[in-house]
Amino acid sequence: MRLYDSSQLTYRPRVFTAFDTVRHLTLQRKLAQLDTPDHIYNWLADFFNNHSHFTVFGGELSTLLDVTASIIQGSAIGPAAYVVTAGDLVAAVPGHSLCKYADDTYVIIPASNEAFRLVELDNVQRWAEQNNLNLNCSRDSRRQHTAAEPAPLPGIARSRYMKMLSVSIGNDLSVSQHVQWLVTSSAQASYALRVLRTRGLDDAALQHVYRATVVARLTYAASAWRGLARTSDL
Repeated sequence: MRLYDSSQLTYRPRVFTAFDTVRHLTLQRKLAQLDTPDHIYNWLADFFNNHSHFTVFGGELSTLLDVTASIIQGSAIGPAAYVVTAGDLVAAVPGHSLCKYADDTYVIIPASNEAFRLVELDNVQRWAEQNNLNLNCSRDSRRQHTAAEPAPLPGIARSRYMKMLSVSIGNDLSVSQHVQWLVTSSAQASYALRVLRTRGLDDAALQHVYRATVVARLTYAASAWRGLARTSDL
């Protein structure tokens, strides 16, 4: 889990969670509290149970160890399983909001509640520890503002940008960093396509790859961030 201080009048720490640290027993306990048919619960329990792992190195095999945590990021059930895991993470202070989407969680604290930031962060920290999740305080650059800023929090570095579902938005509501990332990554993908052409990939296949990489990247969430783009960004 990673937190950013947005350095604005509204405090929006970003939270990242690792799918591979969610304990199976914790998840099953929370699933049991839902109004779920027995056969669905049993199917999910069976899906997560009886996994093991071993390592091969230098021709030698390690002993088997049981896998007791991980909801398998990339699986169809992974995001829903995390939603169940995070269902009991609620704000500790009235007026604070928690916005959750799969493993992305945002704590939104209004400026009027500035004094309660540490209370809310302690609440998130306790929940993370109880659910086998780690809290990392990411360090980033800081931008000067004319508006009064809340006092900095110990161990939480302020950031100019916050990345929400792969879209970077600045503390001045700019998307210039996101646009720059789009330009750079699209140029890299275009170079890779030129290499594929020299290796014999035909035009029809190149078009498929281009749509799946460059076009998909350019249009992802565009309806959400395009309105924040400046003329230079466009």
